[in-house]
Amino acid sequence: MKIPAIFISALLSTAAASNTVGFDFLRLPVSARAAAASVSLIGYNDHSLSLRNNPAMLAGINRPAFSLDFSPVIMDIYSGAFSMALILDNGSVLAPSVSYVNFGTLDRAVDENADEINARITPFSLSADLAWAKKFYETLNVGARIKFVHEQISQQTAYWDAYFSGGFAMDLGIFAQRNFFRYSAGLRNLGFTYDNYESANIRFPASSFAGIGVVIEAEAKLAWFLEAEKFFYDYLFFRTGFEFPVHRDILVLRTGTIFTPDDIGHLVNTFRGRTVRAWEYSSGTWLLASVGATVNARIAGNLLALDIACQFRKDGLRPSFVFSGTMYF
Repeated sequence: MKIPAIFISALLSTAAASNTVGFDFLRLPVSARAAAASVSLIGYNDHSLSLRNNPAMLAGINRPAFSLDFSPVIMDIYSGAFSMALILDNGSVLAPSVSYVNFGTLDRAVDENADEINARITPFSLSADLAWAKKFYETLNVGARIKFVHEQISQQTAYWDAYFSGGFAMDLGIFAQRNFFRYSAGLRNLGFTYDNYESANIRFPASSFAGIGVVIEAEAKLAWFLEAEKFFYDYLFFRTGFEFPVHRDILVLRTGTIFTPDDIGHLVNTFRGRTVRAWEYSSGTWLLASVGATVNARIAGNLLALDIACQFRKDGLRPSFVFSGTMYF
């Protein structure tokens, strides 16, 4: 498999920048459920094994579970994950998981003189996590996740050195519910890193988040969520999503989007007739909107949840898909 050299050049240039925030793959949604609604609170009804969201959500799992996730991101780049949930004697939940992004293979490279060389580059990103969560007072969940992260940009060859980075990080979260309200808050990707770049200081995309949700459980169920996430070295992002069962929780539909304060200002100015030229405004997000669905089925007394999500982009690239499957035993 081949990918254009521009992707490798982008990885190398990003890593070479001083005080660079790296490990961007940690900002990608892993599960289809999270990708479709874009919010960590989605999945309140069965608390699926959604990675990189609020670890406190895992406390809602009351039986062992196993989950597989896969996404053909773009071109020859694809990502995936697998995770499981174990119920401990004290009622808490322990969830080990592994997620990865494979950037394909570049087997036709050039040197600084633009001469073709016989080299093979297979960059990848990997995160091995262990999450813990526990429910308190029936209305409050707390959770934590520790993770080992490693990124390999190039291998050692006769023409260049191996470039890699990695580190250890932690996520912390709480989740509470009262009547039809849901509350979520926490910290993501707090930790330290290492690398072998000569003039770089690669950091995790550390952030804090807070969210609120409303769940209406009448004849027609409806859930709406809004989450704000502030990256310590980047923008403030808002995520919002809707989730509604269509037929007795067998089929669940959801949709969501991500936006920034600049997007809100641009929308307000547009309604006021204060339009700007295309090159004078650039959105801080690549996601236009996402849609997805879950199909729940009973197999020999076990619950199987199959998820699919489609993410429509602003950058002109084709929509991307995420597929997930979770079995509750």
